Amino acid sequence: MRVNTKIGQLAQELSRLNPWWRDSRWALTDPDLREAADTGLSYRSGALSGLVTGGLYVLRGPRRVGKTVALKQQIEDLIADEVPPTAIIRVAADNMAAKELRTLVQNTALPMLPAGHRRVWFFDEISSVTGSWAQEIKWLRDNDPAFREATVVLTGSNAAALTEAGGELAGRRGRETDLDRSLFPMGFRTFADLVAHAPLPDVEPLDVASLHGPIARSAYQASLPWLDDLVRLWETYLTYGGFPRSVAAAAVGDPVPASFVNDLFEVIAGDAFKHSQLGTNREMALLERLWLSMASPASLSSIGRDVDVRHEVVARHVGYLRASFLLWACPQKAPDAWLARERAQDKLYAVDPLVAQIAHLRNTERHSIDPTVLTEMQLGMSIRRQVLSGIKTADNDEFLFHVRTPARKEIDFVSPHLGDTAVEGKYSEGGTWRGEAATVKASRWKGLLVTRNVLDVGDDQAWAVPAGLLAYLVDT
Repeated sequence: MRVNTKIGQLAQELSRLNPWWRDSRWALTDPDLREAADTGLSYRSGALSGLVTGGLYVLRGPRRVGKTVALKQQIEDLIADEVPPTAIIRVAADNMAAKELRTLVQNTALPMLPAGHRRVWFFDEISSVTGSWAQEIKWLRDNDPAFREATVVLTGSNAAALTEAGGELAGRRGRETDLDRSLFPMGFRTFADLVAHAPLPDVEPLDVASLHGPIARSAYQASLPWLDDLVRLWETYLTYGGFPRSVAAAAVGDPVPASFVNDLFEVIAGDAFKHSQLGTNREMALLERLWLSMASPASLSSIGRDVDVRHEVVARHVGYLRASFLLWACPQKAPDAWLARERAQDKLYAVDPLVAQIAHLRNTERHSIDPTVLTEMQLGMSIRRQVLSGIKTADNDEFLFHVRTPARKEIDFVSPHLGDTAVEGKYSEGGTWRGEAATVKASRWKGLLVTRNVLDVGDDQAWAVPAGLLAYLVDT
């Protein structure tokens, strides 16, 4: 759709994009749903479940994670729940101009709305619209009675644009409590259930606020019979990550598809870095060096010197990755509050193992990332996925922190959501975890030292818990 699109062209485009208006069997031939079905995975994210009539929802997440599939699966569910198909409208918003939105909603011919029903609008990749699209949506919610009462879903892959839109749309979204939704690469529990082809622990998920104590001890011990399976599955997860196409390959024992590696490369180089101007080789060198620093607070100046670019260039590319939901930041905790410490360096993590390994996967001469570092990264993501599923500000990273102790040692993860427990990703296999627990023991937190395969949940302040076992209990 272009700026000069005529009303008739908009109507024709909508007719093409909404096949459920005319064919009850549309899902059998829909290319996105067929591609999802062809993977052999029985995976539905549920990211858009429970929509309440009249709410304005935002679904955010990186490209290629399955937002469009989740949207179309939700359309299937709405029709199954007897929402009239002609009440449901999907708009592919890529390449639209903001001023077209008002024309599309108010002036374009739409199928008749059955009496007693309201429209359900899905604007797919709205953050790609050029111009002030949030102002147009706001105007429609204020001035178009039918659109004000409609259920509206906006999906997008640009964090900055979606965050800015949140301010514009304040007061126009409804009173529901879960209007912000996030869809990240799938968590370890879902991955394991899809890939294992065998029974896994039938244990209730563990709240991140209860990782140390009697409830947690019982959960860890109940899962111990599956330790070998969970260790192997965890290391498979560190290789394949949680993007659906890669998980499908893991489920049948195939390598990560080269075509998907190329797709992910294009997401980074062609989309996230579209304004980079560095050139592909320099971009991959910067990305390689950035991810190699994940286990430590990131010195952007040092990274810049190593790849021969200015500090400001590194900072800009970190911003590109963060805006594309491919990077998340773990700030240092302020001394006396659950706030980021001013002028302190953040730890910067990739959102998924494949994102962290993309430079190596494209060119094996580039460094791969150590499993210990990937384990730390994915433990943080496990905590984030659970917390973000229950809080209302889905674009806010400031709930998970690292700590620098008076002895200048680092503790990986603390959070008000973790209560009095700190999580350290060590991935050790023997008694060395006890020595590594010294930093936590000298702090005010109980310690959870995440190992490769050692479980020790005695009465000590510090416990050892295998990564696969912990992530299975915590992750989605």
